[in-house]
Amino acid sequence: MLGKLIKNEFKCTLHTVGYIYLASIITAGIMLLAYLVKITWISGVATMILLATGAAAVLVTFFMTIVHFNKSLYGNQGYLSFTLPVTSNQLLAAKTIVSFCWMLVSYAVAIAIFIGVYLYATAMVGDDVKAAAKLMLDLFAGLPNKSTIIKVVIIAGVIIFLKIVKLIAELYFSVTLSNTRVMQKLGGFAIVVVFFVTFILLVVASTWLTNNIPFSIVVTSSGIFYSTTQSMSESTLMTFGIAGILFDVIASIALFTGTSLLMDSKVNIK
Repeated sequence: MLGKLIKNEFKCTLHTVGYIYLASIITAGIMLLAYLVKITWISGVATMILLATGAAAVLVTFFMTIVHFNKSLYGNQGYLSFTLPVTSNQLLAAKTIVSFCWMLVSYAVAIAIFIGVYLYATAMVGDDVKAAAKLMLDLFAGLPNKSTIIKVVIIAGVIIFLKIVKLIAELYFSVTLSNTRVMQKLGGFAIVVVFFVTFILLVVASTWLTNNIPFSIVVTSSGIFYSTTQSMSESTLMTFGIAGILFDVIASIALFTGTSLLMDSKVNIK
């Protein structure tokens, strides 16, 4: 049943984010075509629009996560959703998986657009694109070898994944708590209040733990090691403070658990 829920979630949300991705592809095509035929003003306009679509991809996905979750569970569709032969945990899991996928894709699209525009702008002003690309790669110049770079990228990727999951947990908890009887008195403003309070408190706690508890992963050319003497306040590109990361994992589990419990007994469906 979870698979069917996930499939339905993708269908329901595809049209929202799909238009942004389609707009990015079309705009990129216009930009490249204008570059090939030497129409500078069209190329410039298309470049600005492409940058805007990159930012819009992330923002639209963020707000879609909030609106769709609220509408499908606590709006008119909520009566249907809660009568399905599934548990609240299954509903929550399906929506989390789909939202995570869209956020990941949107971040990737935005990053790809910004890198592409940077290289494109470099070509437009007549500079060597290969040299510009090398300059970007030089950010990793402090890393000893290719193996170390791969390790750093993998660890950074895992951390990004966990941050996205925590963001979704914060959004879902905020929407759900705002639909309880007490919070509904504030209307739609309740979601904003709960989210920012939750977000700020967790960021402050995570940052403090990361900077003050010397529990880190250190990547070297010979492997990955744990350190209990180095925290992120004295870190390098190859040091990852994990006290805050562990806190984020625990906080995410707690938020999802709280959301599930509220879904079962405390929310009011409009």
